[in-house]
Amino acid sequence: MSLETLSPAIEPDHYRAVMRHFPTGVAAICSTDPVTGKPCGLIVGTFQALSMEPALVTFSVTRTSTSWPKISRSGSFSVSLLADGQQGVCKALSGKAEDKFAAIGWEESPRGNPRIDGSLGWIDCTVHQELDGGDHVLVVASVQEMRAADGEPLVFHGGRLGGFRESTAA
Repeated sequence: MSLETLSPAIEPDHYRAVMRHFPTGVAAICSTDPVTGKPCGLIVGTFQALSMEPALVTFSVTRTSTSWPKISRSGSFSVSLLADGQQGVCKALSGKAEDKFAAIGWEESPRGNPRIDGSLGWIDCTVHQELDGGDHVLVVASVQEMRAADGEPLVFHGGRLGGFRESTAA
């Protein structure tokens, strides 16, 4: 069965209007371009745990991304879980600048992938599988190493970036 037959035609604007009601965390997917040796990265709001045994994570990236092919070719990347206040990092890595890392603090992970300073955690991964996801590629990755820090997450909701507020309702 092809992806086109899985659901009826839904207007993209209507799809976006409904889905924007679901908040997501914001993650930076970063690697080193194997051709240039320079850091490359992108932002996803679709990052999630997939399996504990084996340790797998997943996210999707648009097929029009110019950064994903570089990351995919490298075979490995680091996921930085962005913290509240890192909107500037999100904007820089979402942009089209030649050097997205010019104004971002980062260091190499133990496996040599760029990880963003001040993030809530980082996860070094290797690409396990890339699957057809319509106008996106669904990436499944094997977790190689990870660390966490304290703080509040950067959240994307309703077209806006911000922090998480705990509900006062019981």
